[in-house]
Amino acid sequence: MSGRLGDVVCLLGFIAFFTIPFLVHGVKVLTGAIKLPPARARGAGARLFGPLFISYYYWLLGPVFRAMARSRWTPNQVTILTLGVAAATSVAIATGHFTLASWLVIGGGTLDIIDGQLARTKNMATSAGAFLDSTVDRICDGLVFGGCVVYYAGTPIMYVALAVLVMSFTVSYARSRAEFFGITGSEGLMQRADRLAVLGMALAFASFFGHRSEGFVPHPFYAVTAGALCLLAFLNTITAVRRILWTMAQFRRRGLEVSAQIRPSAPANVVLIEPKSADALLGAKRETALRIGG
Repeated sequence: MSGRLGDVVCLLGFIAFFTIPFLVHGVKVLTGAIKLPPARARGAGARLFGPLFISYYYWLLGPVFRAMARSRWTPNQVTILTLGVAAATSVAIATGHFTLASWLVIGGGTLDIIDGQLARTKNMATSAGAFLDSTVDRICDGLVFGGCVVYYAGTPIMYVALAVLVMSFTVSYARSRAEFFGITGSEGLMQRADRLAVLGMALAFASFFGHRSEGFVPHPFYAVTAGALCLLAFLNTITAVRRILWTMAQFRRRGLEVSAQIRPSAPANVVLIEPKSADALLGAKRETALRIGG
């Protein structure tokens, strides 16, 4: 279905698919049938989407979790599937198929939740799986926002999309490096799921409003998505700066210091990191959080 009617049907379908279950979930929360998860200790700022939205999405995916638990799928297989979906998303965005891309973005983000849940349910969580998941997440981010860069090539929004990509990597890297030293500060406005949710909603609304303001031109500007990218660039930058400052403050508060030096017994090209405090040593030895997000 194409044209104005297609835009209306796709947008209403998108809204109904997520809004109706959200209202049902809200009623269950109010009646006590569903209890919200406790808020985690805040690190580098409050989250954009709090426990209510997180609880809602996990509740919505409940049947999928149960079906996957009975299947022969492994967490790593789901992780690799996420990579394929991200590649398709990149192509859809780069070629201007924003409505299709919106579903692919949400689908890819959902698979990223499923693989972690599957690992816990089947007791298959491993450090290797966590490493693979985190690495694939970064590739997926590059593909998705890289598609935005391609679509908006030659316009100022291209640079905005590049900023979103760079700052997304910065937010995730700052967290992973902090956790290496035993500092857990995973909060902040722009978690990976938050970025994908904002982008997915913008892509879903883009065609409806874009075609009404610009007509069915060969390469619409899609102001809704452009505006969402500007918002993401701004909030990603704030999150990255806050996370860096917060982590540095934790180093100062705990008196953690590390020094890089070459030991005589080590190969000349190997740099060894020596924690200078018991707290840092424990942090360096701690288990990496399972199925790391961004």
